[in-house]
Amino acid sequence: MKNKTKKIKIFIAFIVVYIIVVIFFHFVETYSGESNIKTLFDSFWYSIVTLTTVGYGDHFPVTIPGRIISLIFIFASLGILGVFIGKISEIINERKERKKMGFNGTNFSNHVIIIGWDKFSKNVAIQLINAHKKVAVVTDKKEDIDFIYEDFEKESIFALYSDLKNIPSFEKVNIEKSNVVFVNLGDDTENLVALLNLKKAHPKTEFLVSLNNSDLRDTFYTAGVTYVLSKNEIAAQLTASYIFEPDVASFESDILSTAENEDDFDIQQYRITKNNPYLNKSYGEVFNDLKSKFNVLTVGISKCIDGKRNLIKLPKDSEKVELDNFLLFILNGAQEKKIEKIFNVSEGLF
Repeated sequence: MKNKTKKIKIFIAFIVVYIIVVIFFHFVETYSGESNIKTLFDSFWYSIVTLTTVGYGDHFPVTIPGRIISLIFIFASLGILGVFIGKISEIINERKERKKMGFNGTNFSNHVIIIGWDKFSKNVAIQLINAHKKVAVVTDKKEDIDFIYEDFEKESIFALYSDLKNIPSFEKVNIEKSNVVFVNLGDDTENLVALLNLKKAHPKTEFLVSLNNSDLRDTFYTAGVTYVLSKNEIAAQLTASYIFEPDVASFESDILSTAENEDDFDIQQYRITKNNPYLNKSYGEVFNDLKSKFNVLTVGISKCIDGKRNLIKLPKDSEKVELDNFLLFILNGAQEKKIEKIFNVSEGLF
């Protein structure tokens, strides 16, 4: 506020001095009968044309004092031009910085929001983007923004620099139109605080949280988390698997990652829509048909019962495939394209 008041005072002082100088210039020029500056308007016109470096030449001083004042106008024009160019550059740079920091927001929809950025978040983003999902990242570390855009294309990722306690700022990542918000702040207490604040503002949004302490799983479910992920549990299970059944562990690692190439395997789920050819057929029929035609292994059905997801692993052959169920497959990248074409949907919940 003080800085703004100071600038106003300097501006007023400049205007006062400018008017006094122009009036004096007018006085000394009109005193000479040879001058073509006849009126006060002519004096102001000449000063403005000179200060803006336009220089039409329609008016010019003929007296010595008038020419001295003209020199003042000429040197002042350099300063004014410098300030003007500097201000324009400042505005352009400020707008670029605002856009880079994500302050202009994004129009992403059906996307995933990641809160907190580290190596784990980056690996999650890689898998999502490889699966053709768009990702919005919210971080409170300014230096993260450059790293994010160095690693990913702007068409697939959006980054917002924000105080994580500033809940209204999450509107900039289009949180209401996101499919899920992944909270990964590294500390379970910070995760819980962020979750409670966001859940209060956006009660219908689904949240996934990564925990360091798996004992807090029930606490987070009570707080309204849709999915809870324990990084340590997954790492421990995979490590143990590598110890006594390394081939199984290798296969698990493969299917947990997104299929980037046609030979890569992945486990995926696809929604059953009303136009799906397998709607209302039995699991046995689906399994046999997809295995014989496309070498796709159907390993489960996910049904939504009373608002909760119920995964049936390797169902009975008689289990019916119904509208809005999800079928789970093990398949490679080449088969994925065929399944997407037949099912007319992309993999995943959204």
